Parts: sequence; structure tokens; C-alpha cells
Amino acid sequence: MRKIILMVIIFLLFFSFGCTPKTEETGVDYRTGTQGIVMNFMADMPPAKMYDSMPIDLVVEIKNKGAYPQPNPLTGWAINVISPNAKGIGTLYLSGFDTAFIMGMPQSMSIPSLEGKNIYNSEGGYDVVSFRGNIIDFDSRNIDSYNANFLVTSCYNYETIASQTVCIDPEPYSTKQKTRVCTIPPSYSLSGGQGAPVAVTKVEETVLSNKIQFKIYIKNLGDGEVIDKNRLNIDCPYSLDYTNLDKVYVSGRVSGYSLSCRPNNPIMLINGIGSVICTVPKPTMSRSAYTTPLQVNLEYGYSSSIQKSVEILNTP
Repeated sequence: MRKIILMVIIFLLFFSFGCTPKTEETGVDYRTGTQGIVMNFMADMPPAKMYDSMPIDLVVEIKNKGAYPQPNPLTGWAINVISPNAKGIGTLYLSGFDTAFIMGMPQSMSIPSLEGKNIYNSEGGYDVVSFRGNIIDFDSRNIDSYNANFLVTSCYNYETIASQTVCIDPEPYSTKQKTRVCTIPPSYSLSGGQGAPVAVTKVEETVLSNKIQFKIYIKNLGDGEVIDKNRLNIDCPYSLDYTNLDKVYVSGRVSGYSLSCRPNNPIMLINGIGSVICTVPKPTMSRSAYTTPLQVNLEYGYSSSIQKSVEILNTP
């Protein structure tokens, strides 16, 4: 009898542990922060001082500190929304040094496919890219040293998804006494970024006679430059000017409607700041106020740079 009771207790303990729901970080807000693709030179690759008899390896660490792209729920691979002229998520370009002294180093490398932050990976993707070359014999050029400057510039596609709960009130100015679940505030403030270098910072809502208007404020919160996504692989990084810089493409949805926005895409940022006015029809099926998410999508190219100096000496 004691054995039977013991077996029942063990079974109940096993059942209780086995059936406890797994805690998934579904409540984690990974769409925060103001970074996208972040680069760093790996320590001592190459060292700050080296000799011409050594091969040179310039190793760049690449981290995706933003929330784009998200993994495919079926395959687990990162999904990139690619514009017609894009080549993957982007490219690294190497410049700043004299190719007569350092030869064989590739001038560009593709950025590895790195997933953004998500509920399963709070840090985002990580990889390294290596630029390898050879240094000429300094004796053949009668030089004692050369200070090489290496400039690595990233040009990549990125996307921001901003979500804000808004109040939809078809009759906000009605004088009839009624209870409302929400009221439209003067503005909705979005702080902390949305896991991308370009962010929606504020939304202002206005109810008109036959439509609802949202004025959406956009700002470049990163340390790089915003580029027209359709010119990214044509002009970045060596042909950037006012015709292809500070261009953002805006779309979104609210309450089942796609946003209709003016001015037309792309939206121009001035000193890193811009705004767009988007509208949806006023709901006809409801006369009472309700809350619903407003989702705004921003698509753009982005570019940033890092630099390193290496002193190369003639081998004694």
C-alpha cells in the first residue's frame, strides 16, 4: 500500500512539473532603442603598429542592435524586405588607405544576414567580416613607415515599426452625455525609439467631418545618415547628396484601414526631422469611442562609418 501511495505522489509531482506552462518572453518589448547595424574593429586586428613583412587582417565585428529583420516563423531565418536595387541587407565599403602600399584588400563586402532583436534573441545577430591584404616591401619604395587610415562605411536597408494605442472617437465633439472608454489626447508621445535608428517620436490625432487625421513626427535618432532606399546600392557611400539623403518611406494601418499619407513618399527629413499627415475614413459602424493600435512602418537606407589608424614600419 505504501508503495502505491508513493507512486501516486511521484506521479502527481511529475505531472504538476510537466504541465507547468513554459514562461516565454512574449511580453518583452524588443522594439526599443535607436540603433541598427553597429560596427566595431576587433581588438588588435590589425594591431596599432605592425611591420611591412606581415599580412594585414582588418576584422570588423557586426551587430544588429535593432529589431529588423525578424525571423521567419516557419524557417527561423531572417526575413528582409528588399527594394528593387538592393543586394541583401547591405554592404560594407573599405577606403581611406593607399592601395599602392596595401594590396589585395577587397573594397567591399556584403553584410551578413543578421536577425534583429526578437523574443528569442534579445541581443540581435552577430558576425564578423575580414578584409585581408598584403603590404608591399617598403625597401622597394625607400620608405620607413606609412600611417594607414582605414575607413569602413556601412550602407544597409532598414525598417522601423512603431505601434501606438490610439483613441478612435467618431463623435468627439458631441454634446450628448455619454460614457467614453477613452478621450483623444493633445498628442501621443513615443520615447526610447522602436529598435531602429529612425523613429516615430510623436503622433497628433484630429477628427474631421469624414475622416481621422494623424500627424506623424519622424526623427533620425541614430549616429548615421538616412538614405533613399531605392538609391542605396547606387549612390552609397560615394555619391550621396541632397537628392538621395534624408528620404523615408511611410506606410501604416489603423482600425483595419491603410493610411493615406501626404506628402507622397518619400518623406523628406530636414536636419534629421520630418512629419507626414495621414488619414483614414471615419468609422461608420461605431458611434462610440474605442481604442486600437496605430501601426506606422518606416522604410529607408542607412549609413554609418568607423575609422582606425595603423602605423606600418619598415622591417628592420
